[in-house]
Amino acid sequence: MTATLEPATADEVYTADVEPRRRDRLGRVAAGALDLWCAMSGGRFDLTNEGVVVVRRRRDGGLELRVPAGGPEAAAVLLEVMRRQLETMTPEEFREGWGIA
Repeated sequence: MTATLEPATADEVYTADVEPRRRDRLGRVAAGALDLWCAMSGGRFDLTNEGVVVVRRRRDGGLELRVPAGGPEAAAVLLEVMRRQLETMTPEEFREGWGIA
């Protein structure tokens, strides 16, 4: 009998987490100014809290996928969907589904 070394599910190969959206200095200032303006006028824009769901390889931490997720609530939903797929799909199915080359 031979043992297989192939991972059964994608979560053996990848991790998914929420990371803050990367912005240059001007982008951070602009997002903060827009958030402040919206808050002062009674609204809520929340650009400074936007996140990105990232998928990284467990082996070396290399980036495989970045998906803009919007605010905290949307990021939590997307992260839950992605983690469920990692737990139930093979690595090949996950890569094909998300267009990872």
